[in-house]
Amino acid sequence: MWRPYRSPHLPIVLALALGAVPCARALDLQGHRGARGMAPENTLPGFAAALAVGVGTLELDTGVTRDGVVVIHHDRRLNPDIARGPDGRWIAAPGPLLRGLSYQELQRYDVGRLRPGSEYAARFPEQRPADGARVPRLAELFALVRKAGNEQVRFSIETKISPAARTETLPPRAFARALIAEIRAAGMAGRTTVQSFDWRTLRVVEHEAPEIATAYLTGGRRRGASQPKAVHAAGGRIWSPSYEELDSAALIEARKLGLKVVPWTVNEPGYIARFLDLGVDGIITDYPERVRAELARRGADLPAPTPVEP
Repeated sequence: MWRPYRSPHLPIVLALALGAVPCARALDLQGHRGARGMAPENTLPGFAAALAVGVGTLELDTGVTRDGVVVIHHDRRLNPDIARGPDGRWIAAPGPLLRGLSYQELQRYDVGRLRPGSEYAARFPEQRPADGARVPRLAELFALVRKAGNEQVRFSIETKISPAARTETLPPRAFARALIAEIRAAGMAGRTTVQSFDWRTLRVVEHEAPEIATAYLTGGRRRGASQPKAVHAAGGRIWSPSYEELDSAALIEARKLGLKVVPWTVNEPGYIARFLDLGVDGIITDYPERVRAELARRGADLPAPTPVEP
C-alpha cells in the first residue's frame, strides 16, 4: 500500500510540475455516504450531519426499486450489517435485492445503526445511531437540502450497477435514465455529478443529459495499465481513484491529460494532508470534520454549515 512520504520538499516540486500551488484551487470536500464516520450511511440523518459540519458535495449511492423508485443505498442488496426487519432483528445474508422490493416494502427495514460486533461496526466506533432511519428516496435528499436553505452544495451520485451482476439491477440505460429523470425533476442537473465504476451508465448520461457532469471511478492498481489514460480515452474529465492507487506520478499524468482528480475514501489525517499538499481537486471522506480541520489550519475557505432537522 502506498504510504505518505514525509519529505517537506516534495509538495513544492510537485506543485511546480503540476503548474499549481498546493491548495491554491478550491477543494471539493465530499461527505462520503453523507458522513459515515459520524452517522448512518446514506440516510437523511447522515446527510443532515454532513450539512451541519459543512461540505461542498454530498456523495451517495443509488439503486432502483421494483416499482421504479430511485433510492439511496450503497449495495444492490440490503446490507445485513445495517438492516433490521420489521421484527427488529438483523436480517440474514444475503439481503433482499433492492430491485426485488417495492419502495413501500423497502420502508419496512430500519437502517439506522450498525450491527453490534460486526467488522463494519468496529471500523466506525464513533458513528451515532439514528434508529428508525429508512432507505430514502433521492427526491427526499433534494428536499432536505432545500429545507436547509443550502443553494451551493453539490451531489455526487453513484450508480450501483455492475456488468458482473446483470440480473440484480436495471440495465445501464434504464438505470441511468431513471436517475436523470429524478435529477431533472428536482432541478438539480447543474449541481450534480453522476459517478460510477460501471462506465456504461456514464456514457448514457453524457449522451442524453450533457448538462450533468460525470466522474469515472476506479479502484486498485492494474499492472501495466494507466488509469488516467483509460479515463481520458473514455472521454472522462473527472477521475476518482481509490486513495491507495493515487500517487504523485499518477496525479501528474492525470493533470497532463486535463483530468480533475478526486480520490476516495480519504480518512486518516496523514493522507488528508498529503493529498492537499499534492493539490487534488477534491477529497471524498467519511470524516468531513477532519478535512475541514486541516483546511482551516491552512487558512483555506470552508463550505458553510447548514444545520437541518432530517
